[in-house]
Amino acid sequence: MKKRSTQPGHLRDRIKALRQRLEPHELSAMLITNPVDIRYLTGFVGDDSWALIPMRGTTIYVLSDFRFTEQIDREAPHVRAILRKKSLGEELEKLANKRGDGRIGLQRDHVTIAEHKALIKRLGAKRIKAIDDGLLEQRAIKSPEEIRAIRKALRIQQTAFHETCDFIEPGMTEFEACAFLEYRMRALGADGVSFPSIVAADANGSLPHAIPGKTKIKMGGTVLIDWGAKWGGYCSDLTRVIALGKMNPTLREIYQVCLDAQMAAIDAIGPGKPLQAIDEVARGIIDRAGYGDRFGHGLGHGIGLDVHEQPALSGRATGALQPGHVVTVEPGIYLPGIGGVRIEDDVLVTPRGRQVLSDLPKSLESAMI
Repeated sequence: MKKRSTQPGHLRDRIKALRQRLEPHELSAMLITNPVDIRYLTGFVGDDSWALIPMRGTTIYVLSDFRFTEQIDREAPHVRAILRKKSLGEELEKLANKRGDGRIGLQRDHVTIAEHKALIKRLGAKRIKAIDDGLLEQRAIKSPEEIRAIRKALRIQQTAFHETCDFIEPGMTEFEACAFLEYRMRALGADGVSFPSIVAADANGSLPHAIPGKTKIKMGGTVLIDWGAKWGGYCSDLTRVIALGKMNPTLREIYQVCLDAQMAAIDAIGPGKPLQAIDEVARGIIDRAGYGDRFGHGLGHGIGLDVHEQPALSGRATGALQPGHVVTVEPGIYLPGIGGVRIEDDVLVTPRGRQVLSDLPKSLESAMI
């Protein structure tokens, strides 16, 4: 058997934090089934695989198959790969029995009912415990290395945006503008997109999750663009509204309201600040301007390996901001039949306040191209 390499320090620290948090559950091991968490804890990026994290020792197991043999060796040479010939459940049963594992924890939110029942049938109800492993909260606090990856993703997506603004012209469809934007992010080194990009012309901008289509961009019209790049697995997420030549007076009005709300909310961000309170700052400004009923979503969300992570900035959120959180701040106003405005930036919570990681211009003047 090939000798495994030493586990990288940042992965060792993540696993140590997980183990400490799980001590009260008295587990022998924790089964990780969410692909994003497998990447976070092992470095392995493939799918259709599980990871078993023993509560003691240095050996970490990845249960996978032949398709990922070389990939595991490249991405996670420190793990012990178990290449299944049968189902993942059968391989887990065999490994757990070989190791003499007692109780095994399951990721409560990342295992299907059918998988849960099948594992209980194989290992017995006393050996299986579905729990909240706390990885969402752990992943919400970004390390310096993770923040650097998000910054890199932002640099790529911002460059692609500038190039797209130069590329867009009247008569072009949303499809064409979106395809160019996503192509440029890939060409600039992105792993991929954080989510399907939104390019919404004119009245389509009133749809918060508009899907690019055949609508043509026109002179004197507006385009709402919500896009993100991935780099090293980490997501970025920005939204801007641009106008070709001029902007509808109503949209000019709500643009300034959204910008005022966004900047006030960013100024309110800092460690210890209640999540709900940040949302209230932006929502209050939009309410007082008379558009409160046209801002129907939360103010923002965490970003990381997933584009939507903890914490959430919303009226229903509980808890407070902590250093290391990276959140979007994205108030929006949507007017059916007219269009919409959303302005979004990515903000790092620092020990003494906040730092806006994105630096695209967003004044009303800068929106005119």
